[in-house]
Parts: sequence; C-alpha cells; structure tokens
Amino acid sequence: MTYQVLARKYRPQTFAEVVGQEHITTTLRNALASGRIHHAYLFTGVRGVGKTTVARILARALNCENARDFEPCGKCSPCSEIAAGRSMDVQEIDGASNTGVDDVREIRERVKYMPSSGRYKIYIIDEVHMLSTAAFNALLKTLEEPPAHVVFIFATTESHKIPATILSRCQRYDFRRIPAPLIAAALKRIAARESISIDEAALALIAREATGSLRDAQSLFDQAIAFSGSAVNANSIESMLGCLDRTILFDAVSACLDHDAPRALAALESVFLTGADLVRFAGDVLEVLRHILVTAECGGERASLDLPADEIAALTRLASTADAPQLHQMFSLWYGVAESAARSPFPKMLLEVGFIRLCRVSAVKPIAEIVARLDSLLDDGSAARAPSQIAPAERTPVTPPAAAPKESARPIAASASPTFEPAPAPDVESEKRWEEFMRWVIVEKPQIASILQQGSLEGMDKSAVRIRCVKPHFAEMLAEADRKQKTEELLAAFFKRPMALMVNADSATEEAPLARGLRKKELVREALGDDVVKQAAEILGAQLHDVKTTQK
Repeated sequence: MTYQVLARKYRPQTFAEVVGQEHITTTLRNALASGRIHHAYLFTGVRGVGKTTVARILARALNCENARDFEPCGKCSPCSEIAAGRSMDVQEIDGASNTGVDDVREIRERVKYMPSSGRYKIYIIDEVHMLSTAAFNALLKTLEEPPAHVVFIFATTESHKIPATILSRCQRYDFRRIPAPLIAAALKRIAARESISIDEAALALIAREATGSLRDAQSLFDQAIAFSGSAVNANSIESMLGCLDRTILFDAVSACLDHDAPRALAALESVFLTGADLVRFAGDVLEVLRHILVTAECGGERASLDLPADEIAALTRLASTADAPQLHQMFSLWYGVAESAARSPFPKMLLEVGFIRLCRVSAVKPIAEIVARLDSLLDDGSAARAPSQIAPAERTPVTPPAAAPKESARPIAASASPTFEPAPAPDVESEKRWEEFMRWVIVEKPQIASILQQGSLEGMDKSAVRIRCVKPHFAEMLAEADRKQKTEELLAAFFKRPMALMVNADSATEEAPLARGLRKKELVREALGDDVVKQAAEILGAQLHDVKTTQK
C-alpha cells in the first residue's frame, strides 16, 4: 500500500475532531439540530485551517443515515461514498480550474434534478473567488431562489474578491488561525499514533513555523520524520528549516539591553558565518523585541505570547532589565532596520549599524521627573539666582574688542528742537491713539504705514510724535524730506492739529559683524559657566547649541 501523507491520513472526520474552530462547529451542529439548514455557506480563512474539511463533514452530516448527536457516522453508504469521492449527490468543484460561465451553467442545469440517494444535493466549490464575473452573475439567480434539496458550500482564502451580491446570499463563517499550543497538541497525538519520539521544543518550533495552519504543521512534521527518522528533536528541525538557535537571538537582544555592542556584533557575525538568511534573522530579532515589550507591558501572559515556558521565563528576565519606553524605542528603531535590510543589497552592514544604535538606546527619563528636578534647582537660591540678584562685580563684561564706544541712540530728525531727549514710556491713552492712527494710515497710505510699522512709539504729546526704529535704514527712510512731510500731513489730518515727527535709530544694530561674533562667543562662555545651565544640561543630557538675548 502506498504511503499516505499525515495531512490526509489524519484529516478530521467529525465536527469534534476539528481543531481550533469550535465557534463554527458548534454553530453548524446547532443548525442541524434545529433543522435550520441554509442553502449557501461561505467558509473563509487562511490556508490549512479546515475549510474544505468542515465542508465535507457538513456534507456527510446532511446525508448521513445514522447520525448521532448530528455527527456523521462514517459507516453508512452516503458517508462512505462522500469520503471516497464517489457520491453522485456531493460534487466538489475547483473554482480555480472551472472559472468560466459555461461551468456554472452546467451546475444550474444539474440542480433541477433531485438527489439520487441522499436528502440533499451538495456543491462544494473550493477557491470560489477565482470564478469570473460572468460566472458569478450566472450563479446569482440560482443562489437567490435555489431548489429546496440543494446546498452550496463555498470555500475561499480571499473573500474580499467575491461580489457583494454573492456574499449577501450566503451564511459566512470565518475560520481563525489555530493557536500554536493546539497545533502542538495535535502533532503530539499524531506522533503517539505513529510511534514517533518528539520533544516539546520541536513541537513548539513546528507549531510556530506553521503560523496557525494545521495542514502546514502536519506537512512540516512529515518532512521532519523523513529528515530525522523516528526520533525528532529541535536541533534536527532547526537544521532542516535553516532556523537559528533561539539562544543566539536572545543573546543578541540581551547584549543590546546591556549596551554591549561587541557582543551583539559577535552574535551577528556567528549568524552570518552559518550562512543563515540575514533578513529572516532581522525579523526574528524584531519578534523577540516584540515579545519582550509585551512581557513588560502585560506581565508575560501566555495568551498573548504562545511560547514555551522556558522562553517566557527568559523574556521575563530580559524585560526586567529595561523599561517600557526604552523597549518601544528599540522596537521602532529595529523595525526600520529590518525593513531596510529586506530591500538592501548590503543587509549585513545595515544590521551591524542597527545593533550599534540599539546598544545606544538608554532608559527614558519621565518628563515629570525632569521638570521636578529643574524646579528644585530653581528653588535652590545657591544654585540658581536671578540675573538681578547677581552683583555687578560678578557679571562678566561683554565688551567687543576694538569696538569704538557709541551712543545708545542718535537722532535722525527733530522738528521741534535741536536735541532729542529720551522720552518716558508712552501712556495707555497715547498707545491707543497711535494704534487708531496706524489703522487709519494703513487704509489711506499703505506705503508709509509699512515703514511706520517697522518702528515703535516712544512718546507722544500735543505737538510731536517720537518713534524709535531698531534698524537705521527705516529711520533714514522716514527722515527723508518728502516722506517726512507726507507723514506729518497725515498726522495733522488725523489728530486735527499740527504734529511734528521725530525718529530715532538704535545704534546697537550698527555693530560690526566681527564684534557681534566676538560678543556671541563671550555670551556662550558666560552661559556655559552658569550653574543652572550646567545642571540642566546634565539632567537632560543636552549640549549648548545657541545663545539668544532679548537685548537689541
């Protein structure tokens, strides 16, 4: 007798034998018990989770002559014929091979006839999403008004490709990925029946590689038996699949958490020398970082990890060496590295730099703690004194070398008197009137208003307005005879009396570029010597980048 692969040999024959799909098998058994049989079912989910298997079990249960608890007996004539693929009442159709409208028309002609021996004529269409649009349209009328003796069961991995008009006429059942512990338990039962010795680590590795597909797991187990014989262990499966030893992954991540770049690079070099796929290694490291982050945030709950107990213990130990914000940064950083390595012709160099960057990620200090420490420094009079509390002798003079002494201000124009004395700050009423004047000038003479906006009101009385400009060239523009005359005419028109315009310019802005550079260096030296700046930089891990003053 020829060899039968494990996936076919141990295919479930009853609803109770189906692994990991209890939400579907329970619903179908209840529907059989109540007689609420729908005319069209849609089974959707990833590969190898039991869609076609459940469709066959449902077909046998609908036509079984000796069903117990609405489970097919597997011994009666309909059950035997359906299992052997010889039943005239159950037709299995491959949607990928029969995509045309003519194939569907043939189905439409057959559904008119009553079943030959069973109660129902059942059509199982696998990969139904492969049917053409015309084929779906031809099937639509039959699905809308089917004969009472016909049941359609559709199976697909891509339900989004099925037209909405078809979906709305079917009962949809979404098959879930099978958890790794359930897959490992199923493989363990198969190993016992096949007299195969396999350890728990090997079962966990196969279950993880299957990614929720029991059929893939059974195929990998078949391959492992062919590779290792009757004794299967984790090392043989790692060799067969080209997987890395998990201890290397944990050692590399542990080195990053310990900020040990040489050890992390040594782990990468050992992986490279074994000839392993570096892109897959990057993905495995990302998965370990994810597991550590979940362990740190959720306390290592097995429901979110699906890992052996020894790996959960190792993850818990690693999670205790870092805080969650640090792990978030490491995961985000390595995600970008792994994504770039998958597209790069030089993945090893990217991974090396990525490991170095991971080793530099340090614990993140909460902002509340930083603010509290700064507040404590500011509250400490010995460590931080306000500028007004610093004695004049303690202040560092900032006198640019070779800079000639200059007056603080020079008059550009004076209409009322030959000298211009600094005026006191304008009162509230003067500022209010000046704002009203500026709004009026913007409408009347926007060109002059744009220049006046470059200055600030320094003082106002009944006969004159005093303006100070930070930039001398704006003061010179206002002092030009024609523009000054027009401005005074505008003042007289608004205030209803003659008003003289006086303009001053700050001399500080005329400072030579060399003198400004020397002055800024002196300010930087002064800031670096300040105790508050030193302690704030130490807390934040910062460097002084620039110094700005409010002096003009």
